[in-house]
Amino acid sequence: MLINNWDILNAGARQWNVTPGYHAISNSSDWSGGSLSPLFLKNELGVKKIKVILMIKREGGRQEILARCSDILSRLVEPAELKLDDFEHRFYGVLENYSLEENPMKISSVNFNRMAKLTLEFGCYEFAVLENGDPFSVLADGETSMVINNTGNLLTPAIVEITPKIGAASVTLTGICRDLGTLQPLPVTIRELKTGKTVVLDGESGLFTQEGELKAELDIWERPTLLPGENRITINNNQMILTVRMRPRFM
Repeated sequence: MLINNWDILNAGARQWNVTPGYHAISNSSDWSGGSLSPLFLKNELGVKKIKVILMIKREGGRQEILARCSDILSRLVEPAELKLDDFEHRFYGVLENYSLEENPMKISSVNFNRMAKLTLEFGCYEFAVLENGDPFSVLADGETSMVINNTGNLLTPAIVEITPKIGAASVTLTGICRDLGTLQPLPVTIRELKTGKTVVLDGESGLFTQEGELKAELDIWERPTLLPGENRITINNNQMILTVRMRPRFM
């Protein structure tokens, strides 16, 4: 198991068991008095809950176990990326609760008490990446449309990069942003593009930048997202290099 690419073996720990879960859902549908039909609304997603149990080996005194657990927990103070053993997908989230059990095997002789059990409970989301950890990406160079397949089964944030081959007063993209209520596409217009200066529309962080600086000359109403399955993105200028990156998300 890796925590932000740090191997828990460095703390003498091994992943023992994982209890996976799905995203929590909530719904505000209602059937008002006097109405012939109820008002059904779409579900809203909460975080995914998973429980991870670690077994931590003790080689020295009791303080060593406490120090090793402290080392692991210190890496989970902030939200973290988890790479779990025997799981193809990764998880990103926050530690919500934890507990430590010494001598989980209930061995009566303290001389044989060589393990401790650390239980970690996370609120997170699940996503897929390439084998090297990079997001999936599609590039279109000089084309006015591209198709990108979101292999996840949830609406997924996207990172869009536009690099002009020549300067342009404006460029408009469709299919990369949508109304989150109706899922209908919303056009995005970027103005004052400069040759070779990349504009990044980051659907994960919500930052829209050009060469690292905030980009104000644009009309955008939602963060870039991709529906599950095929997504067609169009751009009204063939002098652009368009790259779309994503980490598909799963229920």
